[in-house]
Amino acid sequence: MSVTDVFATDQDGFPWEQIVRYVAVSLAALFVLVPLYWMVATSLKDPSQIGIFPPTLVPSPATVEPYFEAWETGPWGQWFLNTMLISGGSTIVTLAIATPAAYALARFDFPGSNPIYLLFLGLLMIPAQILLIPLYNLLSTLGLVDTRLGLILVYSTFFLAFSIFLLHSFMTNLPESLEEAARIGGIPEWKIFFQVILPLVKSGLTATGMLIFVFTWNEFLFALTFLKSEQLYTISVGLQSFQGIHGATVYNQLFAMSTLATLPVIILFALFSEQFIEGIAGLEMQ
Repeated sequence: MSVTDVFATDQDGFPWEQIVRYVAVSLAALFVLVPLYWMVATSLKDPSQIGIFPPTLVPSPATVEPYFEAWETGPWGQWFLNTMLISGGSTIVTLAIATPAAYALARFDFPGSNPIYLLFLGLLMIPAQILLIPLYNLLSTLGLVDTRLGLILVYSTFFLAFSIFLLHSFMTNLPESLEEAARIGGIPEWKIFFQVILPLVKSGLTATGMLIFVFTWNEFLFALTFLKSEQLYTISVGLQSFQGIHGATVYNQLFAMSTLATLPVIILFALFSEQFIEGIAGLEMQ
């Protein structure tokens, strides 16, 4: 008897497999939600509730003072703006390059197309940290160290191969008959790309863009390396700077800013969750 048979149903038709799935999903949800709850709860505690044992699961009394106190300690508004500009810029630049590149590799059989695609796949296996020093030297030569544009170019370079891989998978699954019908109708190639292909891979573009945005929003190492001026910090570097200055004395304020840092990502997913799930599901079906 296989494992699948054991966990499917018993002789009375008891849905063991379904129960196991629900338990697994519930445990995964707890694994994600418990740290998130603890962060939010700690951000609402006053200093007297920090570090006590046993810890208080529910802040009593709850206060929003840590948010205001932490906000006054640094240019948090500027850091949020920097992160938004860098993450948004990286997403736009990467998709603007990766989308036509993926379309060309998926739809046109030109000399070297397969080796080029395999090259992009190979780039996915290279750890980004290996390129840290060479990229720093290159940007230093170009005068782009300590600039938003420099970090946008770095992120776009890193996520280009990843984006081409995902978008290539979406476009390969599209029926070629749609493009052939458009060509018979005399529609030029650039219009086929914009008016036929892009609407069909909208969910794939959304999913890829959201992944790029979230990765760049949370990225720390390269932001710390390439940004020197405090006014150009991203939110992740700002949080590290805040912790380095204040240490473990104001965990409620640190968690308050960490909570605010998660809100844009949560809002983004709430707005585009349907397209994201549709895109990921479409990728899995391939």
